[in-house]
Amino acid sequence: MTRLLASDLDGTLLQTGGTISQTNVDAIARATSSGLDVVFVTGRPPRWMQDISEMTGHTGQAICANGSVVIDLESLEIISADLIDPEVGLEAARRLREIDPGISFAVELARTELDFLVDHNYRPRWEVSVPPPRVTVEEMFATGLVTKFLARPSEDAVHDADTFLTSAYEVTSDIVDVTHSDIFDVLVEMSLLGINKGSGLARLAAARGFGADQVAAVGDMPNDVPMIKWAGRGAAVANAHAWVKEVANEHLPSNDEHAVSILIDRILNND
Repeated sequence: MTRLLASDLDGTLLQTGGTISQTNVDAIARATSSGLDVVFVTGRPPRWMQDISEMTGHTGQAICANGSVVIDLESLEIISADLIDPEVGLEAARRLREIDPGISFAVELARTELDFLVDHNYRPRWEVSVPPPRVTVEEMFATGLVTKFLARPSEDAVHDADTFLTSAYEVTSDIVDVTHSDIFDVLVEMSLLGINKGSGLARLAAARGFGADQVAAVGDMPNDVPMIKWAGRGAAVANAHAWVKEVANEHLPSNDEHAVSILIDRILNND
């Protein structure tokens, strides 16, 4: 019997445009009132979680930064964080520069203020009112607080999200976990070796007394693959990346068709 549901946010629970349907909000409430534990597992850093509790009506803990960080959804307090060793991070940067000398970097940090740093060439995808500080990679890792290391190829490099991930994986996968979370954004995301959505979910489930056979997980992008493979019930939404659909044992309609609510009702009905 499924006791815990782990859901990705963007492209899965959330609709295109980042909103959430009332159908999914009602389903989450129905799940929790029925005793089904619900946890969000996302690539988002804590700084992108401010509105999630209010949008979804859901509180408790969430797993962020691809498994590296656990936060309290209401307070956004960091409960735990897995940090990348500075020497490992700098070695990953060195190897990536060998395949693309113009590559640029950014980091997410395990602190609530000044939590995002970029190098002098990095191009953030989203505009913000206060631009992040621009520092060297050495200064990024000197903080000792890096939870996620981001790399974007130079403008001269010819890449799509999957080929860039494949290239980065070939040179760094023995020292960091490497993935991507958006087919439309050519960016790789690195975390401590062995830390990903699957390991983060497994650790949280164990703390709550659940084994993999009692857990369902649903997602849409390559960073969701580890948790979908680990969970006893792994689901892919219709808009999911092909790699996700390949490992899922259950397939759902798209995120815009309230896929998570459908999965919740199947679980509650023992389907």
